[in-house]
Amino acid sequence: MSSRTTHSDSISHGPQDCQKCKTRRIKCDRALPACAKCTKRHYECPGYDNKLRWANAIAIRGRFKGMQFPSADDEQPTPAQLLDHYDKNIAGLMVWLDSEHNAYRRLVLPLAHRQPGLMLSILAISAKHISASGEMDSGFSKSACDAAVLTITESVQQVTSRLAEGYDFSTERDMETAEWMLASMLTLSGYEMMGSNSMNWETHRQAARTLVNVLGTADRCDNELYTFLRNQLSILDVLACTTNFDLGVTDGVILPETARGDVIFGEFLKTIHSVTSKSRERLQEKHHGVDSSLAGNITSKELCSSFEMARGSTLMAAGSLPFDDTSRKRDFIRMVEIYHHAGLLYSYRSLHLSDSDPSAVHYSSKRLFEILDDFENGLAWVQNFPWPVFVLGTESHGDIPKQTFVRAVYRMIIQNMGSGHFEAVLQFLEEFWAGQDSEWSTRAREWELRGIRILAV
Repeated sequence: MSSRTTHSDSISHGPQDCQKCKTRRIKCDRALPACAKCTKRHYECPGYDNKLRWANAIAIRGRFKGMQFPSADDEQPTPAQLLDHYDKNIAGLMVWLDSEHNAYRRLVLPLAHRQPGLMLSILAISAKHISASGEMDSGFSKSACDAAVLTITESVQQVTSRLAEGYDFSTERDMETAEWMLASMLTLSGYEMMGSNSMNWETHRQAARTLVNVLGTADRCDNELYTFLRNQLSILDVLACTTNFDLGVTDGVILPETARGDVIFGEFLKTIHSVTSKSRERLQEKHHGVDSSLAGNITSKELCSSFEMARGSTLMAAGSLPFDDTSRKRDFIRMVEIYHHAGLLYSYRSLHLSDSDPSAVHYSSKRLFEILDDFENGLAWVQNFPWPVFVLGTESHGDIPKQTFVRAVYRMIIQNMGSGHFEAVLQFLEEFWAGQDSEWSTRAREWELRGIRILAV
């Protein structure tokens, strides 16, 4: 394990009072990662960074009003170099399978040259990604991010006003506006994930969810870029919900658009979401004192059937994907298998089916471990490992060999993806393994009460 302290240690303090204590007008002890006042009252401590605030998907940052396009000094990479870095080092990490058909390169980058807000978002994430390696400071990336937020704010205000007036928002120009805003929100969410303690990724995800729900899907399925971005949001939205225990977290979630049958993992994500929804419904009923232990139970057999169908649909949807060599195709099949078994394990635990069929849990845990270890070129698929490896980590309580393996894979993820939030995921697993309770969700809810949310995406 790295030399980072655990969350139970309080050896440093935030630079200012947390936003919650400021609002309550009380003295904040500035403890990290969450202040004692919020923890005692069971509030989610918002932390000590300057936060974004969204109203009807509108980001508000008054002190940035009138900000001009940020400029880099002579020692910083030029915009052209940052765009090249995005093309070569980031775009491939944002899709299931990188290829010449990657829409972030093929469609998003050209759009950025027409839309300043999207360009700012891409420059911000590129600069932040480079700064994670220590090659430059993060000042420029912060300025670009702030300017992007301002630009999005102005555009969303205009869109909100037009929709409130009954405007249809369906012209080609309107759709390009929706595309660049959605692409920017997804990009800025990725930008914020690179900070290990930032929760602003959640702000951008919620804003993107609101935008998509407002626009709907009618007459938009034929728009290639919008549909692609919507499906990209669904990956983040569905998987983020699996480690979020807020009541009502699944309300308004964006599901993949699978009508054409060419969306890989689309049916898998829908199956996972149905499990998460059922699990959170039970939490709500428990919260209200309702005994739902026997209500609407899903059997292990039904669960396996759903995941078998999702696996089959993914393999069929991938039939036309370009594989430049047979080893890559074999690794893709392995990726389908690890998500299959990780999905089953997550579902067994979430729906409390593990006690009724322990052999199935043991089998999927064993296969997940074996298949992950069998990848021929793991680095080529590293962007897809965080969630299934996290699930394997939750099945590794008391199993030192698996813990060692999960720790090594997560360190590879952190090193190669440059996203600091994965450090928090590994730290969570380390604390979970060291504890007595073998139920990971119990500790995850404890972390949420301290203002820390796990994101294994």
